[in-house]
Amino acid sequence: MARAGWIEDRGDRGLRWRARYRGPDGLVRSRSFATRVRAQRWLTDQQSKIDQAAWVNPDLGRILWADYSNQLLAGRTHVAARTVETERRCHERAAELIGDVQLIQLTPDLLRKATTQLASRYAPETVARTMRWVRLTLNQAVRDRRITASPADGIRLPRSHPTEMRLLDPTEVADLADSLPDRYSSLATTAAYTGMRWGELAGLQLGDLDLPRRRLTVRRTLVEATGHTPQLGPPKSKASERSIALPRFVAETLTRHLESYPPVDDMIWTTEQGAVLRRGSFGRIWRKAVTESVGPPCRIHDLRHTHAAWLIADGEHPKAIQTRLGHGSIAVTMDRYGHLMDGLDDQIALHLETRARSVAPPARPERSRDPPGIGL
Repeated sequence: MARAGWIEDRGDRGLRWRARYRGPDGLVRSRSFATRVRAQRWLTDQQSKIDQAAWVNPDLGRILWADYSNQLLAGRTHVAARTVETERRCHERAAELIGDVQLIQLTPDLLRKATTQLASRYAPETVARTMRWVRLTLNQAVRDRRITASPADGIRLPRSHPTEMRLLDPTEVADLADSLPDRYSSLATTAAYTGMRWGELAGLQLGDLDLPRRRLTVRRTLVEATGHTPQLGPPKSKASERSIALPRFVAETLTRHLESYPPVDDMIWTTEQGAVLRRGSFGRIWRKAVTESVGPPCRIHDLRHTHAAWLIADGEHPKAIQTRLGHGSIAVTMDRYGHLMDGLDDQIALHLETRARSVAPPARPERSRDPPGIGL
């Protein structure tokens, strides 16, 4: 049987000692060192990895990070187009810093420096999102057995601060809806009183409405990505496929909208030309209406936050709120809106007080007023 590993004395100056071993793939690999001790240490490490099935082919790790990242992006066919677009932007930002580095040459120190450089140019959330993509690629490289461990493990990312919510009251929602062009007024009303996401609103079709029963079903979302034609796709998650009960006045608002603006290709809201509503073009209309009514800042997504805040203020059960918003778990609902529930404990105490006072206290037997008898 061929030797698994050995050390050769080349007898010349410089890197005199050459350690060689035969890998699981049958190929012999080597590295030269200045001292025999270092050569033996490296050889022992390689043999240990082989024995523990932890050895990886070093040739596979010599691919540039940018090339490997591009390969992963090309295979993300199961991910929504908008998500892939976000990941590609992350790739482009990271490629400027580590794109020409081989996977096996990436180190924690190099990634920490890249994080610092990104932080000097971008917001914390952008930095964190970019480095999460880097981490994803390196974790996949470990699974592909291109590297033995991810150098991104343990890299601390900047804390991102969620965009502050703008919560409106019903009067402000009505003012905002009135400031929009008439064909879009019902969209704002529906958003505030259903909590639907933008893509769900833009992808709503006639068959999704059952106005006599005052029900709306979310079956799809409009997917937008730079360089691609908007397409209807499945909702964000399985939990996003849901049925939403409508207040009577919202059902009536939608009925009037359909009478004034009959659906084009079954789409509830379209442009004046009959095209689907795109986030960018509608955004200009939205910002103008915000300026003329409630004042900036106010995003379309803030109507979803507003809806959640109303439900919480009304004391609705968190599980019911989760279902109505289409969150995948109640933990998502609590993480996003838990801070709005801080004042509910006082409300609970008030309800308990009311419940206690609604019950008449039991009658107590009257005690005798006569003085106790004196025994003779």
